[in-house]
Amino acid sequence: MIALTDIENAHERIKDHVFRTPCYPSLFLSKKTGAEIFLKLECFQPTGVFKIRGAFNIELENLEKIRRTGVITASSGNHGFSVAYAARALGVDCTVVVNSGANPDKLRMIELHGAKIVEDGPTTDSIISKARELSKERGLFFIHPFDDLSIIAGQGTCGLEILEDVSALDTVIVPVGGGGLISGISTAFRAISPHCKVIGVEATGVPSLYESMKKKKLVTIEHPATIADGLVGQTIGKMNFEICERNVDDVVLVSDDQMREAVKSLLLDAHILAEPSGAAPVAALLSGAYKPRVGERIALVISGGNIAYTLLHDLLDEAFSSRVRKF
Repeated sequence: MIALTDIENAHERIKDHVFRTPCYPSLFLSKKTGAEIFLKLECFQPTGVFKIRGAFNIELENLEKIRRTGVITASSGNHGFSVAYAARALGVDCTVVVNSGANPDKLRMIELHGAKIVEDGPTTDSIISKARELSKERGLFFIHPFDDLSIIAGQGTCGLEILEDVSALDTVIVPVGGGGLISGISTAFRAISPHCKVIGVEATGVPSLYESMKKKKLVTIEHPATIADGLVGQTIGKMNFEICERNVDDVVLVSDDQMREAVKSLLLDAHILAEPSGAAPVAALLSGAYKPRVGERIALVISGGNIAYTLLHDLLDEAFSSRVRKF
């Protein structure tokens, strides 16, 4: 299993390729909740998402091999974009298997960075299976989007930075798709700040970790449904689940409407652009899915900002109409 030293080594390995994103207090959310809220802004990464951390870590670890073979991965968008970004920077051929109906803006970014796109079935599980199949057929190095120790260690560097930048945290709230981010962050927190609670946030339409922890076994969500494509993890990774069972204190659920409100709140009240999955921790607070104590020191991981243009347009229209009515 992953250890703190793996995360520390990953941090050293990727430091010249990945931004150390800010983690600063949110006055608006602190006043709104009565807690002390800090925002870890992974939406400010070069790819607009935390997944660049795991992508660079696994590609740098295997650089000599993957320059010969090329890499292949499966993704709803953000992970594929990050793997393609790292591959282009390192001179590696890249193929990304995407699900039908994937965010077209993210697909454009994958292609912009030179990756080949293969479209397959509608679910996360199906595109992962397809990527594995193509990996064997074509001799490509397969990169799992979340169930891989190198990916987990890379994502864990986000937690390491939070712990270095904010002292005496009581709680960290982390979005959950396949489980790579919360696995890495929770490992860092348990090693360095074991009394800090680690809370996961999932969409009500894809409660894979929530149900798995409740039933103490891996549960597959057969028909995932959410606007948050970054949270569409049909099945939590096996390694991710084992880590979460040990390290995660609770998982809460938020609806699509609650994430929409959180995106608008971040944009209008804090001037931060987040996609629905990135705004999920804010939704957990604003909706009451997680009820903070007065004065509780809480870090929210704003995991990404790659929102679809059409959704952003709709949300801005809603926000403008709402504020006009108030005045």
